[in-house]
Amino acid sequence: MENNGSSLAKISLGINVLLIIAVIILFVKMPGSAGEDVAVDDNDTTSNSLPSIPDDGELKIGFFYGDSLQNNLLMMEEIEGLLAQSQKNAEDQMRAKEREIQKWQESWQSGGQLLPSEQQKYAQEAAMKEQEIAMFQQNLQMSLAAEQEQIMFTLLSKISSASEKYAQENGIDFVFSYQMGQNIYYGSPNMDITNELIQVMNDDYSSRTEVAEEEESAEG
Repeated sequence: MENNGSSLAKISLGINVLLIIAVIILFVKMPGSAGEDVAVDDNDTTSNSLPSIPDDGELKIGFFYGDSLQNNLLMMEEIEGLLAQSQKNAEDQMRAKEREIQKWQESWQSGGQLLPSEQQKYAQEAAMKEQEIAMFQQNLQMSLAAEQEQIMFTLLSKISSASEKYAQENGIDFVFSYQMGQNIYYGSPNMDITNELIQVMNDDYSSRTEVAEEEESAEG
């Protein structure tokens, strides 16, 4: 299994995508230069299809520390467990394939010294087995990557939903993720909503977990 640093890198990548989208929206929301009105074509279906963004004339921004958020989320233990389990499942499948190849080799060795005709057949089968295990390993790696990507996307989706909920309830226009070395190099402590967002997400996770446990107990 990759270490937590690798997992955090995947999370940062997804959050950067959200950041780019947010910056685009920011420029769309800002008024035209010199206070000039921007003409809107009523026949422009693209503009009409976009959701209206209420503008109170003020821009309120919040941010959270990505590393601190992840380190304090209750759900991270479950996320890391899912990643570890998917890695273990892939390793188990690979070991099973290796045992299959080993049994094939033993079946040839049990007959003693090979005759020339047997050696030729063994060489042909060995070439096929080599291609087979290479393809198996490639497919297994792709399947593992897709499964772990889906797990990380679930985490990103929850962070995005919690950020949206908190922003709407507190009149915040944009919520950014702050991490050293990324595009944002400073954020005022007055705009730091890390602890609040952690609380929102942990409360939601705890409530959902308790409901699931109660339902499981009732069924038992």
